[in-house]
Amino acid sequence: MPDFSAAIVIDIGTTNCKVTCFSCQDATRLGARKFVTPKLISAQGAVDFDIDQLWLEVMAAMSGLAAESPLPVACISIASFGESGVFIDDKGEILTPMLAWYDRRGEEYLAALSGEERERLYAISGLPPHSNYSAFKMRWLLDRYQLHGREDICWLHAPELLLWRLTGQKRTDITLASRTLCLDVSQGTWSREAAGIMQLPFAAFAPLLAPGEVAGRVTPELGGALGFCGPVSVTLAGHDHMAGARALQMRTGEVLNSTGTTEGILLLNSQPTLSVQASRDKLANGRYSLPDLYTLFASLPVGGFALEWLSKTFRFTSGEIEAALQRGYQHYLDEMWTLEDVPVFIPHLRGSGSPHKNRHTRGLLYGLGDSLSIDMLIAAISLGLAMEFANCFACFSVPAGQTLKVIGPATGNPLWLQLKADILQRPVDAIAFDEAVSVGALLTACPTLAPPDVTVAARYMPDGRRYQALQRFQLRWREFYRFKLQQEGVITE
Repeated sequence: MPDFSAAIVIDIGTTNCKVTCFSCQDATRLGARKFVTPKLISAQGAVDFDIDQLWLEVMAAMSGLAAESPLPVACISIASFGESGVFIDDKGEILTPMLAWYDRRGEEYLAALSGEERERLYAISGLPPHSNYSAFKMRWLLDRYQLHGREDICWLHAPELLLWRLTGQKRTDITLASRTLCLDVSQGTWSREAAGIMQLPFAAFAPLLAPGEVAGRVTPELGGALGFCGPVSVTLAGHDHMAGARALQMRTGEVLNSTGTTEGILLLNSQPTLSVQASRDKLANGRYSLPDLYTLFASLPVGGFALEWLSKTFRFTSGEIEAALQRGYQHYLDEMWTLEDVPVFIPHLRGSGSPHKNRHTRGLLYGLGDSLSIDMLIAAISLGLAMEFANCFACFSVPAGQTLKVIGPATGNPLWLQLKADILQRPVDAIAFDEAVSVGALLTACPTLAPPDVTVAARYMPDGRRYQALQRFQLRWREFYRFKLQQEGVITE
């Protein structure tokens, strides 16, 4: 029977938030709102998400979309970045700020963990201990706001806070729970042992929700204020990386490269990967937005940001960089690059990714000369990003020949994608998919909805001869990489 209703999807992003209204019959977009994610930044540079302003913006967006929609709104689905949350009490008071997921407060507790505790946390949660994860934020907030010993507090992540305000329900999505360090990733339950290691009150964790499970219904008072004409259910779509993969209808064994300011590699598995090697390489396990599926994930702190850095540092315009990228792509295909003359660039501008993940590492650019052109800089930046990506990709057990799917801004950068195809010796598909996170959140709330077509905008095939040349460059690049990390104390052998 056709579903003549609408769904409102909320995608809470680090930079921007998107609120979109879709038809539940065919996923047609009926309207959208976008606003800058509100933040509070201290004089010392600490970043909190402004949860009160976020609520006001989301309410205004939903009210406007409901008024414009030709179909009645029947459900809301919420996806978000991970890790950030707040403590609330039984009276409904928000007790703490919401630290940005990348904020480093709480890092002091990371240094206090013993080697044995780190190993146990990985064995339980599948996560390499890092200050980004919720447990460190929780510990910092408990200490700074004198909340230890209180039995009336509950931890809620960003989308769960919206759920609570909409419905009165306190629940935690399992994909976000798997970003806390306190979920037993194999069992899908909260871990009392992990909470004990992190000195967190076990009772503060909210009941878990399975992917797609209805979390609650909008209260009549809020429904009336928003202009809803009937009952509206609310679903937590969870971690945005999982929601984006859901939109692409990924299957077990497939690998996704999400690009933007940073880059991520996500492999979909039928079981968690808790090996010694995965722990050593600091690969993060997680629960997927479909039952009994798991993700293996690693991020690179710098992706597209390297081009932004190039523009700011060398004062190139975006037009100059775009033109140089186009020339570079053609020069690379025509084998006009003399790789021995290309400067070595290691893109650790904001730290390094797996297998030597460390936020304290710094970037390197070797080979500067008085005649260095923008074209040679573009070659160095592009090759450096490709080499760093290949280093990280090697941590994953991806079968030879398995296609790499790419979403995000890099799909418009043929040079970058061809370099990846050649150095990895596997096809690379640029996926033309707008608002993958929002669509994934829609599918989570409306599982019977036929998924939109996934269009391959361009396919880049590996070339054996170029691969041999890249291998020679990679050997040189890795020598500098290891030397740099040794100087920084990251590796000691």
